[in-house]
Amino acid sequence: DHEYMMDNWEKNIYTAIKPSLEFKRYWLAALQDGFVTYSEKPAAFPAFIGDSFVSSTRTASSNDYVLLLVKHHSIGDGKYANNGWFQELPHPISKIVWDNYAAISVTTAKELGVKNDDKIKITNGALSMEIPVFIQAGTADKVISIELGGGRKVGGAIGTGNGFDAYALMSNTSSASQFYNNVKVEKGSGSYELVSTQEHHAVDDPVTHDLQYKRDIIREGTYEDYKKKPKFLEKHEEVHGMPLDSFPSINESTKEHPYYTGVKWAMILDMNKCTGCNYCTIACNVENNIPIVGKDQVKVNREMHWIRIDRYYSGTPDAPRVNFQPMLCQHCDNAPCENVCPVAATTHSPDGINGMAYNRCVGTRYCANNCPYKVRRFNYFNWRDRVADGYYQTEPVNYMYNPEVTVRSRGVMEKCTFCIQRIQDAKGVASGEGRRVKGTDVKTACQEACPASAISFGDMNDKKSEFYKQRMHPLGYGVLEDLKVRPNVTYISKLRNILEPLGIEGMGEEKSEGETKKESKTEEKKEEKTH
Repeated sequence: DHEYMMDNWEKNIYTAIKPSLEFKRYWLAALQDGFVTYSEKPAAFPAFIGDSFVSSTRTASSNDYVLLLVKHHSIGDGKYANNGWFQELPHPISKIVWDNYAAISVTTAKELGVKNDDKIKITNGALSMEIPVFIQAGTADKVISIELGGGRKVGGAIGTGNGFDAYALMSNTSSASQFYNNVKVEKGSGSYELVSTQEHHAVDDPVTHDLQYKRDIIREGTYEDYKKKPKFLEKHEEVHGMPLDSFPSINESTKEHPYYTGVKWAMILDMNKCTGCNYCTIACNVENNIPIVGKDQVKVNREMHWIRIDRYYSGTPDAPRVNFQPMLCQHCDNAPCENVCPVAATTHSPDGINGMAYNRCVGTRYCANNCPYKVRRFNYFNWRDRVADGYYQTEPVNYMYNPEVTVRSRGVMEKCTFCIQRIQDAKGVASGEGRRVKGTDVKTACQEACPASAISFGDMNDKKSEFYKQRMHPLGYGVLEDLKVRPNVTYISKLRNILEPLGIEGMGEEKSEGETKKESKTEEKKEEKTH
């Protein structure tokens, strides 16, 4: 950070050059000029890896390992280990829950002769421990990265005993000593099961390679392509049929969903802004009383998150490209879940919300089976009573639930509701003021929590609003549009600021000079006809 760099300059560069100016004035002058004249070879600067620094002199050796200890992505240094929502929050990259692990590269795993869940023994001087490994694409070779905060012996009903205590490898507690050179690493004994909320396919597997592009789940291109032709991704819609918004608001043949001319709620997710931080997931958990199920139930795919962040790889294991995609109920106009419910527990409101009547649901799970986005959740147990011997039903923990949202029972299906409680509150306020509710009156919990402002929510029928303009963006698309379920969640395609083509079929391919000229002439003719 800024202070670290200033301290390094003051101790190394400034003392070696010995200028007549005091350090602060010299530092500001150097920043203004952008460079300094320096005759001697400076000391080795640390290279940035992850959330810490590793001495660049380490790379000169090929036989030693670097141990990198960083704070846990959600529970920090272990301070929040007793928070079940944080423990069950999937890691942004690996999607592992309830545990920490040693992340290693594909090459390092081959050298050590280990695979996922195998334990390795790490020795740092007189200190040593065994910990399971997770092979993480993109990790630097010879680097063992471990998150702190796990393995607490006294961490409360939730935090005790989860993961591994990596503090056992720290020779001191100084915050600067989070990396260690020349550690010894070898294959350990046995294995330990790590549980993830997302299946892991090898990025170089020919069957699953770039599957997200082939199925049109992720759309992306380059900034250069966008500058040349802003609508360069719309060809997908032409292949699959009519564009997303070319459907009439009322299906004339079946008269389904006759929406009011007033508010119709919709959401926009900007893939260029999303960093995969999971803030939206945590906010949704807190707002909607979403329960924790425990590691054993996550293992059998029973986590209850209403919004998840799907992580997709492309490229190679050594240099992967990553896409983050928030996935929640799409509130489809032609929702496949609605017409299979035998008790009409899930229905469509006039303002575009796919709702749930919990007291009607009898738990057939037909809706979950029919959902192409897999965003519905079923209460197999009374989770609050089951987890940690009923910890979440004890006082004062049971007082933390949001009183505006129903606490669901065992045998009931649930999912994202577009924060219907906030919408109803806004309607009440608008009615009291003698007006109709507006799209700008409501902010969903995920939208409010997103630090990157990647989530927008509003009225898709308000053509004068900024929300409507954003939804009509040439990069906007709906996931699995070819199913014609008419989702009300729009994704803005990701643009990468790179010069080379992405090498994805149907996206960002290089065109010959003749093809480019032909396209430009076609565009000119279209413009002439329009004028």
